[in-house]
Amino acid sequence: MTPYLILLAAAVLGGVFNALAGGGTFLTFPALLLAGVAPVRANATASLVLLPGAFASAWVYRDTIRSRQRKLLWWMLLASLAGSAAGSLLLLSTSNATFSTLVPWLLLAATAIFSLAPWLRRMAMRKTAAGASGHQSTGALLVGQTIISAYGGYFGAGMGVLMIALYLIATNLDVQDAAGLRLICACAINTLAVAIFAVRGAIDYSVGLPMLVAGIAGGYLGAKMVRGLNETLARRVILIYAWALTAWFFGRGLW
Repeated sequence: MTPYLILLAAAVLGGVFNALAGGGTFLTFPALLLAGVAPVRANATASLVLLPGAFASAWVYRDTIRSRQRKLLWWMLLASLAGSAAGSLLLLSTSNATFSTLVPWLLLAATAIFSLAPWLRRMAMRKTAAGASGHQSTGALLVGQTIISAYGGYFGAGMGVLMIALYLIATNLDVQDAAGLRLICACAINTLAVAIFAVRGAIDYSVGLPMLVAGIAGGYLGAKMVRGLNETLARRVILIYAWALTAWFFGRGLW
């Protein structure tokens, strides 16, 4: 019973953290692992748990991409789906033993990306303000989106930060349009990944569905808390936890 309550608590807090500053994967995925769910199955189930949050965020930004960006949106969705399919199928072809070995490194990469997020955003915004992104590099944008989407289908933590940086550097989108495009593409990536995982029987519904409901409740609670809490403080809490978690997984592997 205790592991089950821990999973529900992780889902609630994951929804809260995603609403405040992102980083919910750092709670849901390790909780599933520690509850005894096999690594590949835990990753697939964590994708299901966080899917409603992706839909909710995309809905909020549904009008952000203006009609002049509609053609770009369709190209980016195609790149997102292609990358997501590749990453998801790659995950399902990875053995649990191999993925278990990769977990500390994936957490390290995701934690580093999350740590560098403010710097990446500032750098991209400076380039935008200086006019460096006045010319849109569509080829580089689509290649970059496909690669990031493949990472998203395979693991995904920190994916949003990479997309925001890519859009602000390689396009002439402003910050709000970049955020809207990122959320819509992330929703497409996560939806296709979950669909592939479901078809291949890689999701543990016995824990995934209760966690999904708990995650929705956490996301709602987090949205209510956004106005009263400091995002910087929330990010620091997540970062301390994420670095400690990464160190623990590395230590467990060595032990």
